[in-house]
Amino acid sequence: MYEWHIGDPVDWGDGFMDAQNQGYGNDDEEDDHFPDKLESDKYSRKAWDLCNQHKYEDALQYINLALDMNGLNAGNWNIKAIILDFMGRYSEAEECYNTSLGLSRNNLVCDNKARMLRYWAGKLIEEAKKKPDGLPTLYDAWDINKRAIDALPGDKSEEKIGDYFSQRDTIDFYIDYEKKYQKNVESIKSHDKSELFTIAGRHFYTTGINPVPGMELKLVREPYNEFDRDAIAVFVDDEKIGYVANSDYTKYYLTSSAFEIKDRIQGVASAEYVLYLERYADIQFAIGRLVG
Repeated sequence: MYEWHIGDPVDWGDGFMDAQNQGYGNDDEEDDHFPDKLESDKYSRKAWDLCNQHKYEDALQYINLALDMNGLNAGNWNIKAIILDFMGRYSEAEECYNTSLGLSRNNLVCDNKARMLRYWAGKLIEEAKKKPDGLPTLYDAWDINKRAIDALPGDKSEEKIGDYFSQRDTIDFYIDYEKKYQKNVESIKSHDKSELFTIAGRHFYTTGINPVPGMELKLVREPYNEFDRDAIAVFVDDEKIGYVANSDYTKYYLTSSAFEIKDRIQGVASAEYVLYLERYADIQFAIGRLVG
């Protein structure tokens, strides 16, 4: 993950910091206005100890008790944000960082917020890859990354601003990638499934031919093929580039198998290359179409 900051070190355990020393308020002033300050500090110390023990639910209960007693302590809102971040409750964590910064502007807390948002955006990039349409999630990641960049306190930040812009470039790349994939899916859907086929086994044929959309293909039945009596070879000119896929494991679901189109091929049939459908490792299909 990454490192959080909550202030200057005191004797509360590794990583715990004194919020008052970050400009969150004056001790005497807080004693006057919050008679339960010592009790509140005790709960926040307990919350931080539990957080370091990865007992986040318990830590959250204690920091809430601290905030119930002193809801104007910016440091405690920062601690609550860190706990929620650990729990993967990023939206709530962002709200807590905003509350902390609204009470007292602090560069380290700005960095905490930015760091959390960048991590959240990274999680959304990975989530987008697992969805049928990742664009909405990628747009969310882009917005969150922008909020991360906006949160950084300029030259007073300890963060590497380049990492944030690099992530933005990554999100832009995946948005373009996803748009191309969705456009290709729509192109495939514009054809009748009975016309389409997937070209399998291309890696077995090192012909140097790189099919492009519209390229003429030739389909040739191989009824005596020892491995598959439904076998249909795919050629570009006289060069074999693969076979029509004949199982659900090797074909794209919106295309037909060799078994389903074999009766339409009397020896040789004309076809054309449609496109290469690619989406990460799970979707990599070369698609052709019967013509005539």
